[in-house]
Amino acid sequence: MKEPLTVSALVRSVWHDFRHARRALFIYEVLFKLVEVWLLVPAVALVLGAILSRAGHIAVSNRDILDFLLTPTGLLYAALFSTGAVALLLFEQAGVMVLVALTGAEERPPFKQMLGAAFRKVLRIVQLSAVQAALLALALLPFVLLAVLTYRTFLSDHDIYFYLKERPPNFWVAAGIGSLFLLAAVAVGTWLYVRWAFALPILLFENQSCRAALRASCERVRGVGWRAGLILVGWSVGVLLIGAAVEAGFRLFAAAVLANAGERPVVVILLLLVAQGGLLATLSFVLVIGLGLVTRRLYLLRSEQLGLVRSDAWKMAPSLEKPATPWNWRLAWLSLPLFLLAPLALWINMSRYVMDRPPVQVTAHRGHARAAPENTLSAIRKAIESGADYAEVDVHQTKDGVVVLLHDRDLKRVAGDSRRLDEVLFHQVRELDVGSWFDPAFAGERVPTLKEAINLCRGRIKMNIELKFFGPDRRLAGEVARLVRELDFESECLVTSFEYDALLEAKRHNPGLRTGLIVALALGDVSRVEVDAFSVRADFLSDELLREAHHRRSEVHVWTVNDAGQMTRQIKRGVNNIITSDPDLAIRVRDEWASLSGPERLVLAARLLLGLDP
Repeated sequence: MKEPLTVSALVRSVWHDFRHARRALFIYEVLFKLVEVWLLVPAVALVLGAILSRAGHIAVSNRDILDFLLTPTGLLYAALFSTGAVALLLFEQAGVMVLVALTGAEERPPFKQMLGAAFRKVLRIVQLSAVQAALLALALLPFVLLAVLTYRTFLSDHDIYFYLKERPPNFWVAAGIGSLFLLAAVAVGTWLYVRWAFALPILLFENQSCRAALRASCERVRGVGWRAGLILVGWSVGVLLIGAAVEAGFRLFAAAVLANAGERPVVVILLLLVAQGGLLATLSFVLVIGLGLVTRRLYLLRSEQLGLVRSDAWKMAPSLEKPATPWNWRLAWLSLPLFLLAPLALWINMSRYVMDRPPVQVTAHRGHARAAPENTLSAIRKAIESGADYAEVDVHQTKDGVVVLLHDRDLKRVAGDSRRLDEVLFHQVRELDVGSWFDPAFAGERVPTLKEAINLCRGRIKMNIELKFFGPDRRLAGEVARLVRELDFESECLVTSFEYDALLEAKRHNPGLRTGLIVALALGDVSRVEVDAFSVRADFLSDELLREAHHRRSEVHVWTVNDAGQMTRQIKRGVNNIITSDPDLAIRVRDEWASLSGPERLVLAARLLLGLDP
């Protein structure tokens, strides 16, 4: 059969498959998600957690994570993580393909029989996942190396914040080259995805090894790669775009409903949450099931076109020991209460927002960096005037060891001087103007010492002192600890750093210090670290980390939050401190939240859960 691979034929056959297997597919997807959430994902997390525990190291910064991943243990972790992620996707797709093949036109096999057929080749699917993950990593490695080379060539002369602020020609050259590398990497990843598209059905239905399946897939895709790629990628992109449009329409509807919810909005909120959950579940179902059906049909049509399978190949499936029997619905019916109870669990979770908590504290990032030059005495004075609870400052040392306030590794961005701070003596730093870059009104502003900043803050505002390290020298931790003890400032400050060893060193020099670990990304259970506070990037903070930290009586500070909606979200979650470049806004949001009644807080929490503006 040499007819072209037409979209119309594909649509008819996919619809035929779905129409005859829709009930079984629905139940399978529900059960698979439950197994994935309650068994598969926890099992993978347990294995990865055991590896991290044996490594004996918790990585909380980009450099720490990179250093860990370059070790043998880190490479093992990365390999298992990527294999597990790909395997979960393949298992789900395998179940869809085998179920459709078993169901056929009339037959509906029992769950146990279907599950056994779907996962009979678990080991080979895991092997396929490992091979695909490894080959993808090797294919993308050159782009990563080229990106690193580009960074070192164009963006390594000064601190990265200088390039982000000033955006000189070098920045745009690097950005352009980086964009080309990114597009090329996406193109390579998409090309490999299309070439490997038939590997899973070949593995399932033709009893081949994973390597043979990959080779056979590449052979069958040859000649129809563009068409197959447009169909597969187009399906995913199309479903996501439609889902985004439906979700946007639902948000408009939900906003109008909540605006007229009245004094007792409980039922309305629950119905909206259930409706939103249903929309998201439907989108997931259409995306996953549709991709599995389309992939299988493409494989069958292409194989038939090449004369490799017979025309009734839609019935082909792994051999069964027993004939199919009527579908067993018991497990599906037992699983439905879990989904029906989910909105009630959300409601119970939301009810805690009604409770009064100690008001969240506000930290002015780098002083009040929107009102005055960052990390200056003027910025700290503005933070005090705003009513902030803390002023966050960055400190490191000059060449002669004086602890001063400065964020970057060099003085280029704030003073126009390309020298690194550790190359300059304090009296030379003192001569530089670090205010004019922000506004001429601050001309003549000087780099302050930590001692000057402490004397300004004492009794007026607390300090979050972040230790900045740009080299192997670690004397800064001990020097800051000594200075805080000398000035008797322990009760009014928190010393923070990305580096846990530096915090331990500071604590060794001054046991009375309060310390905080800064977390942007992490590998390992950071909640086990013995600190007084966790300073966590807003989009990384999970409910589990928040809960564990509070269980250990550690504060949770979240950074850097400058949007009113995000501030409200963090307040309702129960964080202790919001680090922001706009402390005036944060204080206003905090006061407005405190003034709300219980029902008003519930409506606001519902708006946030529904993705609406507060």
